[in-house]
Amino acid sequence: MAKDKVRICFIGCGRHSMESLQPAVSLIPQVEYVAACDLIEERAKEAVRRFGAKRWYTDYNEMIDRESPDGVIVVGPPQMHEEVGVACLKKGLNVFVEKPPSLTLEGARRLYEAMKSSGKICMVGTHWRHMPIHKALKNISEREDFGEVFRLEATYIAPDTRGAWSQPYVWGFMLNQAIHPMDCLQFLGGRVVEVHASGVAVEGRGLAIIASLRFASGAVGSLVLGGCSPIFYERIGVQGANGWAEAEQFKRLKYACRRGWMEPTDPTAIQMMIFEHGSHYRGVSRPGYVEELEHFAQCVLSGLHPHADAEDAYYAMKTLDAIVRSVNTGEGIRID
Repeated sequence: MAKDKVRICFIGCGRHSMESLQPAVSLIPQVEYVAACDLIEERAKEAVRRFGAKRWYTDYNEMIDRESPDGVIVVGPPQMHEEVGVACLKKGLNVFVEKPPSLTLEGARRLYEAMKSSGKICMVGTHWRHMPIHKALKNISEREDFGEVFRLEATYIAPDTRGAWSQPYVWGFMLNQAIHPMDCLQFLGGRVVEVHASGVAVEGRGLAIIASLRFASGAVGSLVLGGCSPIFYERIGVQGANGWAEAEQFKRLKYACRRGWMEPTDPTAIQMMIFEHGSHYRGVSRPGYVEELEHFAQCVLSGLHPHADAEDAYYAMKTLDAIVRSVNTGEGIRID
């Protein structure tokens, strides 16, 4: 008889885990929350009290040996994602790690190679691609009447004033913030094979980077990044041979499709459809978290491979690294 639930353990009960991921688990019928682990005992106990974990631990190896879960969700600093993720894959477990998978390209590749060697799932939590609005954007871009996609663009502005996880400012921004729009562009347009970028960054004062992208499909694109902003701002756009669609601020979707010849003086020639999505979705403050964990659970149950795995995250980091190198050298960078 096929299983209808995935037995899950959490490794890491810090703020992000407790505010975004563990609340999402209770909304997924296919998940049985077996146990929580954190080095700080009180945090692990809090997961039992607040989110229904059956038991708590301070040693993840002990938890895995006793509970024999189907999968683990690893949420902490990037070094932990890499080290614990690799260890759990070697134990034969399906793994979900938060982004970024590592602080370094070498570490991200190590996790990717461990996934390949194990034959297990290693999904990375780049939740933008799982947001309903970005999934709708992809569905629109794949419509026959939209036409072949030949241009993509993303703009993302965030408040970060210093390098996350004690990294240099620009690389820390890439790992903490830019990985989101980069992964979303990969989701919509496939792999990037070449970048040309320019920019300026001064820790505590400002960051501005503009990158021109060429995709393996032949499409072109742009990624515009800003740091030290008083606000978050996001926009993702896709242009096809016959249509244009964009998602803005995770809640507004615009779509226009050309039908026949357009006279510039005809106000009815182009019809723009606008859809408003709520910023709160299924009881969780930010959309995408429930959906990414649902996808993980469904893949574990079905044996299918997730569309946001350690390989995708590795190539997103390769592209971000190429952008940084292009900014520093003033040269275009090819991505193998």
